Amino acid sequence: MKVTAHKLAVLEILVQNRHIDANAILEKLRNQHSEISLATIYRILAVFEAEEIVDKLNFSNGQAIYELSHPDSEHHDHLICTECGKIEEFHNEELEMLQLQITKAKQFQITTHTLNIYGICYQCKINTNNSTI
Repeated sequence: MKVTAHKLAVLEILVQNRHIDANAILEKLRNQHSEISLATIYRILAVFEAEEIVDKLNFSNGQAIYELSHPDSEHHDHLICTECGKIEEFHNEELEMLQLQITKAKQFQITTHTLNIYGICYQCKINTNNSTI
C-alpha cells in the first residue's frame, strides 16, 4: 500500500475517533482545510479494510461505521443508542462462552460474529425523563 498524505490524514482521524463514518471524516478533514472528496475517503477506507487496518461495521441505520482493527485484542460487541447514535463497546466473557457452547452443540464453526444491541443510553434516558417533568 502506497502511503499518501490523504491516507495519513484519514488514519489520524480514525485514531482520534473510535467509531466514525465517512461523512464525519470528510467534515473533520475539511475543518482542517484539507481538500479531499468523499469518494477519495471511501476509496481509502476500502483499502484500509482490505489491508485489515479498519473494520467496517454495518448497523441497522444502513450507515457504515469504521473503527481501527485490533487483531490482538479481545473480541468486543456494541451497544448502540437509537436516540443519539452513541456506540459503546463491551466485552463479556460469559456471553462469549455461551456463544461457543451453542455453536459447539449445533456443530457450527464460527468464522466471525457481531453482536449489536440497540436501545437508549443512560444520558438520553435521563434527558427524556427530564423533558417530561
